[in-house]
Amino acid sequence: MNLLSPDTAPRRALARSIGLAATLYGYPLLEMFRTCRLQTRGAHEAGDRPLINQVLHWTGPTQAEDRDVVTPANDLMYSTAWVNLADAPCAVQVPAAASQPERYFVVALYDATTENFCNLGPRQCAAQGETVWLLGPQGDERALPAGARVARCPTNLVWVLARFLVRGAADLPEAKRLQAQLALAPAPGGTAVQRPQTVAQWRGDTVDAVAAVVDQGQAPHVVAEAFFANLCLALAEAPGRAEDAGHVASFSAVGVEPGAGFSLQGQPPDVREGLCLGFQEALHLLASQSRTRQPRPWVLSRLNGRYGQRYLARAVVAYVGLGALYTDEALYAMAHFDAECQPLEGSSNYTLRFEAGELPPAAAFWSVTLYDADRFLFPNPLRRHALGDRSPGLQYGTDGSLTFTIGPEEPALPAQWLPAPTGRFYLVLRLYHPLPQAMAWRIPPITKVMP
Repeated sequence: MNLLSPDTAPRRALARSIGLAATLYGYPLLEMFRTCRLQTRGAHEAGDRPLINQVLHWTGPTQAEDRDVVTPANDLMYSTAWVNLADAPCAVQVPAAASQPERYFVVALYDATTENFCNLGPRQCAAQGETVWLLGPQGDERALPAGARVARCPTNLVWVLARFLVRGAADLPEAKRLQAQLALAPAPGGTAVQRPQTVAQWRGDTVDAVAAVVDQGQAPHVVAEAFFANLCLALAEAPGRAEDAGHVASFSAVGVEPGAGFSLQGQPPDVREGLCLGFQEALHLLASQSRTRQPRPWVLSRLNGRYGQRYLARAVVAYVGLGALYTDEALYAMAHFDAECQPLEGSSNYTLRFEAGELPPAAAFWSVTLYDADRFLFPNPLRRHALGDRSPGLQYGTDGSLTFTIGPEEPALPAQWLPAPTGRFYLVLRLYHPLPQAMAWRIPPITKVMP
């Protein structure tokens, strides 16, 4: 093999390697800024979206028409806020758990790289509610009230994502009363908070890069131009942890470095080609890694929320379900295949049976949610997307077992039926406040109903 041939030129190979590494590192970062752009508006923009440092309370559990974030939970009502700490700290008022002691809720804090660095809820805060000050990486605690509780944030951009359990339509008013206690209070005397520079100067479309290239077939070089330009902006605003510095610095060898002005067309042809190849390979890798690599009934994720330097794992979770909670708060298991390791698809009916004494080990609650192939909830006439321990009308077997039916045909026990689309779909099992035995618990496989 001629190692200096055009197909294996060293500079092209280096650019290809960096393109792949920078895409995997930067994908979660850009998904956060992209979602912030979608969910907020600028000071001079019209619309019903909130500004930065304002809370948006959702008025009910997520439905099929809600498409801001992939793989949403249907048991929960969300409140969300994008906080920019570049100029001043911001206070979060955590609701009083004592006012509704039986209701699960958590106020999750995510940095710009999707790390769930802090959770605020009944297990972490005073029962009567508590004020927690968010302070950016360069923020000065001396500017805060004496004795204030502080959450030091790794990046200036923070996503506040609160979850409140809703036990059906009749329970919604009470859930909203607790939700309404969540509030933000910017620092006294602070100036008007602006959207982050990456959000304000976003290049190109706001479609997810994987969806654009892998699903929609857009030309990789067109999407790569905007992706790397946005990544350079994001690296200036969120430079990453000290342990990431060497990895991030290596991207500069092909012009991917903090600041504005990146131009793919300005790179030499071999560098440009290598970057685009690496970019495309990374996106296809993410798409393939989001599915079970070796067919098996369930895959339990043990890395969600905090990833260290596991950049690929962090990117996959950002693609599959942005905003995953840390594993001490929730565990997630995903099923793309049945007990025979065949893909789940709506041409068949399935059952999921929990034997007596083998229900999901969760201290708060658990649920099974069905998603269409596009990673969003499947629209169906019942508007039912999940079943779990709080579902009304559940009937246990005489032996204490619990069986769910999944598929296109309504079964004899419709209260225990998850409607499915005609094509491929997948399930996510969530355990909130997982018990210690959850990591070793064997999830029962999904069984195909034979005609």
